[in-house]
Amino acid sequence: MSQMVDMKILIVVNNFVPEIGSAAHIYFDLAKAFVKRGHEIDVITTYPRKFNLAKVDQEKAFPLDEEIDGIKIHRSKHISLRDNMILRGSEHFLCSVYYLHIYFKLKKKFDSCLIYIPPLPLYFFARMIKRVDGTPSVLNYQDFHPQELTDVGILRNSHVISILKYIEGQSYKKADFITVLSEGGIDYIVSRGGDPSKIEHIYNGCMISDANEPLAKMSFKKKEGIEDKILISYAGILSPFQGLDNILNAAKELKEHKNLIFYLVGDGLIRDHLEQRINNESISNVRLLPLQPRDDYLNIINSSDISIVSLDYRMKAPCIPGKLINLMAMKQALIAIVPVDSETAKVIRRSKNGVIVEPGDVEELKRTILHFSENMRFLQAMGENGYTFLKTNMDLNKIVLRYEEILGAMEAE
Repeated sequence: MSQMVDMKILIVVNNFVPEIGSAAHIYFDLAKAFVKRGHEIDVITTYPRKFNLAKVDQEKAFPLDEEIDGIKIHRSKHISLRDNMILRGSEHFLCSVYYLHIYFKLKKKFDSCLIYIPPLPLYFFARMIKRVDGTPSVLNYQDFHPQELTDVGILRNSHVISILKYIEGQSYKKADFITVLSEGGIDYIVSRGGDPSKIEHIYNGCMISDANEPLAKMSFKKKEGIEDKILISYAGILSPFQGLDNILNAAKELKEHKNLIFYLVGDGLIRDHLEQRINNESISNVRLLPLQPRDDYLNIINSSDISIVSLDYRMKAPCIPGKLINLMAMKQALIAIVPVDSETAKVIRRSKNGVIVEPGDVEELKRTILHFSENMRFLQAMGENGYTFLKTNMDLNKIVLRYEEILGAMEAE
């Protein structure tokens, strides 16, 4: 495909490098892909928060404005407390104000804007810049609020829920364009008033050429002294959305299988809960590690024999875990502890790179783990299936071209 006219594209995302997490790196990779295509990219984001940083970065100071790999990054420094739900919710509403302040300081006219949602109130940012200078926006819904927050019981205040549902409905009806991670996401938005002609399903992307780079080492087992064991890992956010007690319940009943070792890697609201369970219940075959730098995170994945994707059984919104692309890129066989009718389950069935276990079914989870551990060639075949699916559907080179077409068409309107 021929190169389009270079565009000035603004990306707005709440998490960005050096923060760790799927959102930060998915959008960092996407921004780099745009730069590689010759576009001028600015990113407005939040100043790196200690709870989202690797330990080696937690005491560092970062500039409010800097350029990394050709990407101009502009950071908003404001109060952000992960464990205080009131302040966290307030931050979601105030982000639009903080980011608009940066936007006006830039004094720059962009051809188009791509916004990662949540936070849901960033819809107001999109609406404001369209009103002020005509800049159109694509709203990229990675998660659906308030549905996910109410599903798992984090959000219970009926007034707040009503406000968020109103904002949600307005954003679906008035957005210039919307992208979602699944076909189910299209149905979800259309059922709430969205225009199907302005909604498209686009997976998150991975630069296929990066998947086999030297940084994707396989030295984690040797480093941890577990070369003789089958490594089963979950690496990602530790939150009520994930249903991670399922892993602990199964691991606890598999302690007599000395060849199995479980690693939970990450941070989040339920880290203390998981640590207390591991200690109080003597679940000796589970090790809990903090957030890791990206290279170390990829090393853990690539060193794992079995990787786990997990979602709470109450999760009804059509979301797909961001970590899925990394697991497929590393040719990982998956155990997906997710509802059988979820969007994640649909992707697993299509890609044929894992087995789905219903959340709460500890016996089935145990049987699946044991079956996997006794059939390593089977795991290799599933890993190859996932990689093939990734190359076909999640190649960032293809995805950036589609975003380029969407953003370019909006600019021309």
